[in-house]
Amino acid sequence: MKRTKLASLLIAAAICLPSLAMAESVAIVNGTPIDKTKVDQVIAQIIKNSNGQAQDTPALREKIKNSLINQELALQEAKRRGLDKSADVQDQIAQASNSILQEALAADIIKQHPIDDAAVKTRYDAFAAKISGSTDMHLQQIVVTSEADAKKVVADLKKPGARFDQLAKARSIDPAAKESGGEMGILNSTNMPPVLADGVKSLKAGQVTVISAGNLWHVVKLVEARPAKPAPLDQLKPQIVRQLQEEEIDQAITSLRTQAKIQ
Repeated sequence: MKRTKLASLLIAAAICLPSLAMAESVAIVNGTPIDKTKVDQVIAQIIKNSNGQAQDTPALREKIKNSLINQELALQEAKRRGLDKSADVQDQIAQASNSILQEALAADIIKQHPIDDAAVKTRYDAFAAKISGSTDMHLQQIVVTSEADAKKVVADLKKPGARFDQLAKARSIDPAAKESGGEMGILNSTNMPPVLADGVKSLKAGQVTVISAGNLWHVVKLVEARPAKPAPLDQLKPQIVRQLQEEEIDQAITSLRTQAKIQ
């Protein structure tokens, strides 16, 4: 009697197992299940990337489920057409695999060499000391191909109602300058190319100068100048951490090169 009861329990458990497995799938596409864990992973990544602004909702889960279904259908169709056997596709897969492995190595190097607050503070202090006494300059430029063109731009800027941004869009040969109206942004005097730093160091706000660099001529305007002041440590910390992490990765690769046999 006990044996019969035990057998019945085992049979019932065996019958229930498929349904339990099914419960972990959000969909089955032509016999291929899409696991709920995939949806969970995508949602977790979305919430992380949104800094917590995104919420785990039924609507979001439904959207992700449909996206995964479409992905699975596309994969199945690609394989049905034999595209996975294509030499070009195989090469792209290999390249993608190599990229993933390199990223995994970089992540592992960073994990083994965590950046502490002391290292961040040391780098920040060095940056602050470097820009101490320097100047932040808001610059604009118009790039032309000859000194004569540069002088004509300067003359046009002196005309009543002339606007630098409009002249930059009309006359500059630099695509970026044409699009932005000549904006160079705010540059620190310690980080400028020497020819630029020398050319603008004596300018006052609103003044322009002509700088020759190679075969090009730059009409540069100083919009504003102010003593440089480093941003707070908390604001720069993420940037400094990334910089130090990249240096750790570079050092690790350099070490590998010194140990490798390269012919």
